[in-house]
Amino acid sequence: EKMQKVTMNLIQEVKTARNGYFAKVSEQATALAAASGVELKCEVRGGHEVETIVTFAQEGGFDLLVIGFMGHSAIFGRIWGSTSQNLTRLAPCSVLVVK
Repeated sequence: EKMQKVTMNLIQEVKTARNGYFAKVSEQATALAAASGVELKCEVRGGHEVETIVTFAQEGGFDLLVIGFMGHSAIFGRIWGSTSQNLTRLAPCSVLVVK
């Protein structure tokens, strides 16, 4: 039981740190966009990245999804595919991949 309590406390600490990190990044991105005259709304969701983004795009009825490309090794890409490849296939809208 003590081990379970330690594990639960550790999980909560990780969640708190993660939430603080994403809140800071969202705040900085919103301020940077505002300085350029762009309104930015940030949303952070947990889950598998492809499934979560596809679901978010469907719910939002988006026309365009802009994603960043992060290259991995050729072997990794052949075995697992890539997030950007999967999103271009599965997203319910057009996808712009920025390298």
